[in-house]
Formats: sequence, C-alpha cells, structure tokens
Amino acid sequence: MKYIITSLLIGIATLSNVQAQTAAELKAEREQLQTELRSKKNVSREEKLAKLTEKSPKETGMQSIDGLEKTSTGILGTLKSNNDVLAKYKREVTDNGNGEIDVTNYKANLGDYVKLAGSLAEISKQIASGTEQLKGAQADAKSLSPLKAKPALSSVSYSIDALKLAGEEIALQTKLVNNLIATIKSSDNN
Repeated sequence: MKYIITSLLIGIATLSNVQAQTAAELKAEREQLQTELRSKKNVSREEKLAKLTEKSPKETGMQSIDGLEKTSTGILGTLKSNNDVLAKYKREVTDNGNGEIDVTNYKANLGDYVKLAGSLAEISKQIASGTEQLKGAQADAKSLSPLKAKPALSSVSYSIDALKLAGEEIALQTKLVNNLIATIKSSDNN
C-alpha cells in the first residue's frame, strides 16, 4: 500500500515538474527509459496488465467491493490505452545523430503529450481513490460468511494487484511523457 502511494506521489511530482534539460540530458534520459522499457520487469508488468485487463472478477453484490473492482478495471483500461498510444509515439521520436530530433510517420506535437500527461494525472487521482476504497472493501470482505468470502476476497486481491501494477506503470509512463514533452519543447517541434 505504501508503495502505491509513493509511486503516486513520484508520478504527480514528476508531472508537475518538467524542467528544462539540455539535449544531451534528454537523450541520456531517453536511452535509460528505452532500457527500462525493454527490461524483463517491464515486459512482465505489461503481460500482467494484459492478463488483468482480460479477466476481471465477477460482481459480488457488495457495493464497496464491486465499486473497487470497477475503479481498478477502469484504471487498467486507461493504462493499457495509454501504453498503446505511447508505444506508437515512442517509436516516432528519434535523434538523427546531429542532436536534432526527427519525428517520423506521425508528427508528435506538444498537445498530444500534454493530453496524455493530463490522463496520467487523472489516473493518479483514481489510484488514490481506489486505495481509499480498498480499506472499506477489505473490511466488508472479512465480514462475509466463508461461502461468500471467496469471490469477494478474489475481487479484492484483483484490485490490490491492479492498483499496485498501476502505481508502477504510472511512474514509468510519467517519466516517458515528461521526456517526450521536454524533447519536443527543446527541439521547437511543437
């Protein structure tokens, strides 16, 4: 739980703090991000995201648990959508070797990334809301009879996994979007 909140705070702080960086610093950061995006940990997280978005738990009839599951499922859907958009964009922004930035196929513009940054900020708020909902859902699940508790606990477990994954993913997406915003600003390609 502390990890989710810490990831949110880092993501929000990063979103609101896009600093002016040199072209060399931006390039180095992009290379580090590319390494991180290709890492086994990130691939595993993307596979888990796909698995969680494919199979959400059934409704339990408990408002707090079902509400948490809907919040978690919505967050995962938005993250997956952002990942799809970012996958397209991150291939498009390249350094041509002269320190200039080329944007191929799709001319990424500042508005696109600012919109994504707004989406990331909204997801951060939803994660915070889901974290608060989690407390009530866990209490409700514990109060159920053993027969009804299993699906409720399964749903709560799904939401915990979803919120943890979202916290990790939001931090990486935020770094990537901020780098792309700074890159476009520095290259006057907006």
